[in-house]
Amino acid sequence: MSANWVFDVNGIYRNKKNAEISYPDVGNDSCFTFEDVSPWFKQRNELINALIIKNKLSGNFLDIGGGNGFQAKSLEENNSIDKVFLVEPGYSGCLNAKKRGIENVYCGLFQDFDFTENKISICGLFDVIEHIEDDISFLNDLYDRLPQNSHVLINVPALQFLWSDSDIHSGHFRRYSKKDLKRIIKDTKFQIIDNGYYFIYYTLPLFILRVIPFRFGFRKNLEQVLESETQNHQPNKGLLQKYIDVRHNFWIKKIKQGKSPKYGTSMFIVLKKNH
Repeated sequence: MSANWVFDVNGIYRNKKNAEISYPDVGNDSCFTFEDVSPWFKQRNELINALIIKNKLSGNFLDIGGGNGFQAKSLEENNSIDKVFLVEPGYSGCLNAKKRGIENVYCGLFQDFDFTENKISICGLFDVIEHIEDDISFLNDLYDRLPQNSHVLINVPALQFLWSDSDIHSGHFRRYSKKDLKRIIKDTKFQIIDNGYYFIYYTLPLFILRVIPFRFGFRKNLEQVLESETQNHQPNKGLLQKYIDVRHNFWIKKIKQGKSPKYGTSMFIVLKKNH
């Protein structure tokens, strides 16, 4: 273990360096209030697990920018994964991850994490790189630290025309298209294994509820955005939720078969580090 890491009283490895990130301080605690009931977070976990199974990935997993450990907890339940590590720069997120029972929690940046010592073969960047101003340098830095033949799973918010005050207050620098993401990867040494859009069924609701008011000048402050997010992530027991569940299950099966929708509010991409 590097001398930069200190094991604290809460069972968290803390880095002595300060980590500055483009993410609101209250973001992790806000998400912690609804992640466990949110259909969106549940569906994203199911997508991630489907990609792991489809691409036959296994070994130790590092969840970079893993927030409150919601994804890490799901990954621990995936039979393909041996051991899960979480690296998160926000201490509140690390505390919440420990509350969820995540054992290996590191408060800091991935640049100080020892990939070799911890035998990492898969990394996750789940809604992370949109918070990074220079995403290409970030990915190149990650490439240099990864062991050979390891994989990276990424998902990002998609389609710039869906930009709204939610992106601004979340600390996003951009939303991505498939063309954008492929262009960025070309400036790294990673090989693209799999990619596609997801959450097609959220595109129209997001445009109506977020984008149209934003474009007409009805702007929300951070508190209002967080309140809206909390409401939007509550489960709906009506016909709409049943429709979404059916469409979600349909596209999970299609993605396992190598197909994905032509557009959606999110994108996924699976990368590999070759020699």
